[in-house]
Amino acid sequence: MTPDQEAALLDNLASVCREAGYVVEAIDRGLEVSGGEDEGAFYLLPDHGWLQARCLVLAPEDLNEARDLTALFETVARAQFRLIGCRFGYDAETGLWLVEDLYPGFEAARVPAVLEQLTFIWDALEDLFEAALAGTVPGEDAFDAAFDLEAATPTH
Repeated sequence: MTPDQEAALLDNLASVCREAGYVVEAIDRGLEVSGGEDEGAFYLLPDHGWLQARCLVLAPEDLNEARDLTALFETVARAQFRLIGCRFGYDAETGLWLVEDLYPGFEAARVPAVLEQLTFIWDALEDLFEAALAGTVPGEDAFDAAFDLEAATPTH
């Protein structure tokens, strides 16, 4: 993707997100998109035709409060195993991120729906991750409850 194509993509994404009611600011490598002053931000970062949409879920300060991150990483793995439609990214310097990778050729008009999906997933998982920071690995029933699911009962 040429710099001009990337600039056009970012302009299109900014317009779509503004139309959906988001506040949009240009940042170094992409866009910062938020619902307003008190709400968390999403970052839209183009990379060779792909677009990474991500939001910070646990800052380094939050992670530093935990004695051990073992329960958190097990919780991340269990959440990821549930095929939630996105992934987690961890960086010791920037924290834990919820990430959606959009393939080349994605429809810019669908980006607000992706941001809503990321919000839904984090809202569902936030309490489980807070417990994990305290050392508790949630069970399958806690994940089911987080997503308002009922455990399947086998039929005989």
